[in-house]
Amino acid sequence: MRILKQKAIHKVGILVLALGLTITAWASDFSTTKTQAEQGDITAQVRLATMYSQGIGVAQDGAQALAWFEKAAEQGDDIAQHNLGVLYEGCNGVPEDYARSMSWYLKAAEQGWAPSQNNIGELYQYGRGVPKDAVKAVAWYRKAAEQNYDDAQYNLGVSYHLGEGVPQDDRTAIEWFEQAAAQGNASAQYTLGMMHYHGRVFAQDYIKARQLWEQSAAQGHADAQYNLGVIYHHGMGVEKDSAKALEWYEKAAAQGVAEAQNNLGSIYENGDGVTKDNAKAIQWYSKAAAQGEYASQYNLGWLYESGQGTPQDKNKAFNWYQKSAEQGDAMAQYVVGTMYKYGDGVAQDSAQAKSWLSKACDNGVTNSCEQ
Repeated sequence: MRILKQKAIHKVGILVLALGLTITAWASDFSTTKTQAEQGDITAQVRLATMYSQGIGVAQDGAQALAWFEKAAEQGDDIAQHNLGVLYEGCNGVPEDYARSMSWYLKAAEQGWAPSQNNIGELYQYGRGVPKDAVKAVAWYRKAAEQNYDDAQYNLGVSYHLGEGVPQDDRTAIEWFEQAAAQGNASAQYTLGMMHYHGRVFAQDYIKARQLWEQSAAQGHADAQYNLGVIYHHGMGVEKDSAKALEWYEKAAAQGVAEAQNNLGSIYENGDGVTKDNAKAIQWYSKAAAQGEYASQYNLGWLYESGQGTPQDKNKAFNWYQKSAEQGDAMAQYVVGTMYKYGDGVAQDSAQAKSWLSKACDNGVTNSCEQ
């Protein structure tokens, strides 16, 4: 099992500001809001556009959202300008148009709107609608971060951590991560946990890593949930707890983390803190394998080959072993070579057998070197 590494995550979403009303009040105030918007009230136009965008008190309608945000944006409203930038990134069924997205973000950013400054940085970071430019990305992240915008603080931290657009500097990265984490930024909490776990700048500290991942995981951060599963599973800085490991793996797996799905398969296959259940193991391995998780592909191969939790099927076994082997798994390469050699689950083919056994040998499976 492995700990997932830190990632930079591009986040885009319509800003929903109450503008003097609760969301519940919005839902009961659609008619009044629409009348006010039609009379030119900018606040009502933004509210109405948001209602259409989010389906609050009316059926969700991206075209109407776009139209009403444009009316307010053309009158200089920074929230509307920002949200138009978001829509043109492909939200609410609006076709992607990064040039328009950038144009509207710039109008809001010129008014000092930090979320737009951050999103401009992301467009430069990923080269969306503009040439990729890490230096410009950092400049925009910094504008927003200095206004205490936590996503920008996190993104600036990532830039320093990776040395993209600035000289690599983990100490400065940590300063920005800590500012973002103090505001509850789940990605920053997760990343600081990674740095404590690996002993990067900090002394290695599994307990501190766990505490940070717990804060992040409580907000639904899937990779933090997976990592908590790992440390409870193996008792790293905490007493081993199979029940908690299972709970966190299940949360991460439900969000599609393939490694968590694989580990759940292993838990059920081996009866690790649960009743052994190869049928459940196959279900979890299948979810992970469908995402290309090579260990699950190998594990499925073994269960189909041995007929555990499923009728024996050597052909399916070979197909799963081959998928894993193609990703470089040495044991899968050895098994595929052997199956070709003996015509087990696949037509006998001495040339293919030799090729796969040679790959396995090169990857350290000494048994394959002798065949």
